[in-house]
Amino acid sequence: MSEVTVLPLRERKGDWIFIVFFSFFVFSSFAADLVNGVMSPSPQSDYFWARAVYNLYAVNNDPLLIANPSWMRAMCFLSAFVFGPFYVVLVYSFIKGKNWIRPFALIYAGMIIESMIVILYAEFAGDAHLFSQVCQGGVKTAEELAKIGLNQDLKVQDTFKFLAFNLPYKLVPLMLAVRMRRENPFCRKF
Repeated sequence: MSEVTVLPLRERKGDWIFIVFFSFFVFSSFAADLVNGVMSPSPQSDYFWARAVYNLYAVNNDPLLIANPSWMRAMCFLSAFVFGPFYVVLVYSFIKGKNWIRPFALIYAGMIIESMIVILYAEFAGDAHLFSQVCQGGVKTAEELAKIGLNQDLKVQDTFKFLAFNLPYKLVPLMLAVRMRRENPFCRKF
């Protein structure tokens, strides 16, 4: 097997995009996704990040995240406990130019792209059925639901804010798949 020459990071300037985004994704997985994976965002929570996710992101923006159905909890749990640690490995691999990350990065990109399609569909189509189930759980009026940040169809309320927070999680994995499309990705510039 022939020896491959990995370009130093200073010659792979485009890889800094991945390092910056994946470093931020580490933080968001362990802070925000942890909230929805093991609890729910709430303005009354004793946990700082549960209040922060609710107040800074979810209220008047993402009622489905506030409703936190079981499929959303499962996706956020995976993000917090699987993808969060993987982002650390990705950052390390990009800094050090570790070509062995390629197959794992491609699997990750495929998983995220698929899950983001599901999430985007659910977020923009809404879930009126889930809303009716929430109402059966003791909350009876739209006014009561509005007090906790929900609307009747559980659709995204602020498209710009939603996309500003979520678009990087859709675009960066696509860019990663492009970056990793050929063997020895760190032997060439992006």
